[in-house]
Amino acid sequence: MNLTEEKLTNLGSALQADNLSAPATATAEIPDSKIVLRAGDEPMRRDLITLFLNNRGYVVHSAENGQGLLEVAEKHARDGFALMITDLVMPKMGGLELASEIRQRYAESRILFVSGYTDDIVILEGRLNARTAFLRKPFNFSALKAKIEGLLDA
Repeated sequence: MNLTEEKLTNLGSALQADNLSAPATATAEIPDSKIVLRAGDEPMRRDLITLFLNNRGYVVHSAENGQGLLEVAEKHARDGFALMITDLVMPKMGGLELASEIRQRYAESRILFVSGYTDDIVILEGRLNARTAFLRKPFNFSALKAKIEGLLDA
């Protein structure tokens, strides 16, 4: 199923109906391998990806743009994180600038760029490698899962 606005709404309702809400997290330290950072300016899509990841045992810290995610990372992921998922195009600070800042602070970080703009893959030319991937919107959760597993297994 593609993540269109209508389908996002239906999926969110279905997840809530199945009691697949975000699990409660203990106040104990969360291992870096379970922390995901997420930047995206579409709240519904950001929330559904968060819910998807929560149900797979990850704790997601998110923001609506790159600038906000840098602040979130400083607060919640000082020692590192498993993965960052970011839109390429966002207000204030886009995904490429965010990735550059994150890599300066966390050199070994794994980054998944997502975008619905077909020309964005050209921008990433030469930047994709074992620790950096791209996923075109709209995508389904199977594709998201495969990209995440590929990055984390690298």
